Amino acid sequence: MRTAAVCLFALCIGLTASSYATDLDNNGIAGDEVAIDPGLFEGDTDRTDTVIFPTSQDTWEIYYYPYWWHVGDTVHGDHDVSLTSVNHADVEFYLVYNSLVPDCGFVDLEFQIDGTVVGTLTVWPEDNMGPVNASFDFADMTPPFELRYHETNLVAPGCGSISLDESGMNTVTFSGGPSPAEPPSWTAIKALFR
Repeated sequence: MRTAAVCLFALCIGLTASSYATDLDNNGIAGDEVAIDPGLFEGDTDRTDTVIFPTSQDTWEIYYYPYWWHVGDTVHGDHDVSLTSVNHADVEFYLVYNSLVPDCGFVDLEFQIDGTVVGTLTVWPEDNMGPVNASFDFADMTPPFELRYHETNLVAPGCGSISLDESGMNTVTFSGGPSPAEPPSWTAIKALFR
């Protein structure tokens, strides 16, 4: 009786295991698929490049150096990356001074590439010493190019100012590349839904 129970149990396990098998390769035999080795990607895996900006080597035009609080305060410099073109930037910068007053002080900055504003960001009292981070998408641009932070607001009197680190902690990480051309047929299909 015990042998019959063990055999029945083994038969049920066998049936259960095969009932969960599927025919993934559509050859009529369930569960005979062989694991596929996906291989290694041998293309260009380096799709980002980081530059240090701004540093003391860049050009600083600050009304009351090193304190940013005045419209037109700016830092700029020419930089290059190894990518053939870029269309995204992640900026990160640190402050060495932040006396902005809550509910009063803030500094609005444009981030420009070759004179084109690709994004804006605001430094607030609660940003403390940073990092201050922002990400920007833009049309393809070809390096080398001039990078620039440009202040667009006047901080009200008594509401503070900021100073940016110049020691090499600030970065801009570029990514992207040429935007793929869109096939005319896909453009025509999209036009039907606009």
